[in-house]
Amino acid sequence: MRKNKLILSSTLAGLLVASAGVAVAAKGPAGGPPSPDHMFEMLDLNKDGEITREEAESAREARFQAADTNGDGLLSRDEMTAAREARSAERQERRFVKLDTNEDGFLSPEEIAAGPHGERREGMFDRADENGDGKITREEAEAMHQKMQERHGRH
Repeated sequence: MRKNKLILSSTLAGLLVASAGVAVAAKGPAGGPPSPDHMFEMLDLNKDGEITREEAESAREARFQAADTNGDGLLSRDEMTAAREARSAERQERRFVKLDTNEDGFLSPEEIAAGPHGERREGMFDRADENGDGKITREEAEAMHQKMQERHGRH
């Protein structure tokens, strides 16, 4: 049983590192998610316009080795945590740079509101305000929460 858990944990760790490594290494426009073209370019190591299984495995191995900071061929919890924290910090930095439109190193309420989620927040308020009175009641908030849970497959 312990061996099965170890195998499952190792497999999940590998998948996490593989998917996260691509996201960390490949930055799209304005620091956003990488484009499919950019991802393809990253994985097509010999630049022949095709990604072979060997190229994909080589890229996965390189991502694993980058996360394996002590070089022992295994990922510890600390290494996984460090890799996750590094990805998170990098994402936050890209978001900040994208929102800081006047490049002064600070975010104003206007820059945040004008950002990619500003319109979504406004739209969300309007959707939650089912009767259009400019106020959200507890019932409307609960109904919106339920809709979001259903949309994301949670009940």
